[in-house]
Order: sequence, then C-alpha cells, then structure tokens
Amino acid sequence: MNETSSVATQDPVTENQAPRWPIYLGLTTTSGMSACFSLLAAALSINAVVIYLSIITSVLCFAFALTLASHRRDGFAFLVSLATAPVFFGLTALYQTTTSFRQESVQKATEIKRLVVDTIKSPQPALDQAIREGAIRKATAEDVKAFRHAYLEKKYISKSHPVPATENALSVDRVDLTRAYVVMGTFIYPAGLLDEYRAVFFVPTGIPQPRGDIGHSATYDFASLTVSCTLARTGAVSC
Repeated sequence: MNETSSVATQDPVTENQAPRWPIYLGLTTTSGMSACFSLLAAALSINAVVIYLSIITSVLCFAFALTLASHRRDGFAFLVSLATAPVFFGLTALYQTTTSFRQESVQKATEIKRLVVDTIKSPQPALDQAIREGAIRKATAEDVKAFRHAYLEKKYISKSHPVPATENALSVDRVDLTRAYVVMGTFIYPAGLLDEYRAVFFVPTGIPQPRGDIGHSATYDFASLTVSCTLARTGAVSC
C-alpha cells in the first residue's frame, strides 16, 4: 500500500510587531518641544550664539534619535530625545546666570559710585559761610563784563588791534552766574568743588589768590587776566 506522504508546509512564523508610529511620534514630539522651549529661552536672552547652538544641537539630537529608532534601539532613542531638553535648558540657564551676574555687578558698582559721590561733602554751606563772613560775594554780569573789557583792552585795544568776532575772552561769557563768586579777601577753597558742585571765582587785582584745592572749578585773575583750572575740569589744558 503506497502511502502518500504529504509534506505539510508550514508558513514561517511571523512576529507580531507593534506599529512603530507611536515611537516616532513620541520622538518627534519630545525633541520638538525641547527644541522649541530652548529656542524660546535662547531668543529671550537675545544672544545669537545660544540661539544657533540650540538649533544645531536640536537638529543633531533629533537626527540621532531617529537613527537609533530605525535600528530598533527605541529605548536609547527616547532617552536621547529626552536629553535634549536639559541640555538646552542648561545652556540657556548658564547664559542667563552669567548675564544676570554681570548686570548685578554693574548695578552694584553704580550704587557704590553713587554712594561715594553722595558722601562727598557739598561745598555750598562753606561758600555760604564765606559770603556771610565777607570773604567772597556772588558774581554779577558786571563782573563778567569787567573781566572781558579788561582782557580785550590789554590784548587788542591798547595795541590798536581789531577785536576778532570769534574772541570769547577766555570763555568768560559762558560763566554760570549761579555758581560764580568774587573773592573779596583771604579765602580757602572748600572741599568738594567737583562735578556739579564746581564753581567759578573772580579774583580782583590786589586780592591774594585763594588757597586750597580748586577741584573742578576755575579762577579768573584780574591781575594777570588769565583763567586757571585743573586738568580734571575739562580734560584739556584750557579751561
């Protein structure tokens, strides 16, 4: 009896694999959100280096994550995707911390400078006291005209030279009369004649030159018809 042996053909076993689109969706969403958040933080910092670094690193991490996913290394790919967020946030936080520290340093330095300036004793009380004692008096427009006339008389008129239209007589016409005084006797410059506290002093002929530190102030001398000041007043040799 011929037995017909039939070979049973079996289909190869197919593995039931879960669809991979959720993995790619998760990778795309995670790395995309981390890139957007880091890019937003970097943009707020207004620093081109951080922005470019965020974009480049985001693209590289996302490409690397997709490569791992395509080689069935989904777990590693997801970890790489998750790692992009702290990397970006770390870079942005580092920049923000550095910027904040620099701003605080500048602010502290400004406050210290203001404190030092505020601690300088104002010379005004000493000037008012000198006025009461008769050592100085407030200057007037007549004092300015007197110095200008004497200066022009000596330099031009007495020599029969024409007075140039640009002659400013040592800038005496620009003297601020609210901060100008005429020395009437022995006088010592008070401390603190700096910056907004500086003044102008007219010294008539026969009056001794004041003593002390003139600071940023200037002195018009009727005897020599010159003006003297320190280099710190204007940053130049002339007053």
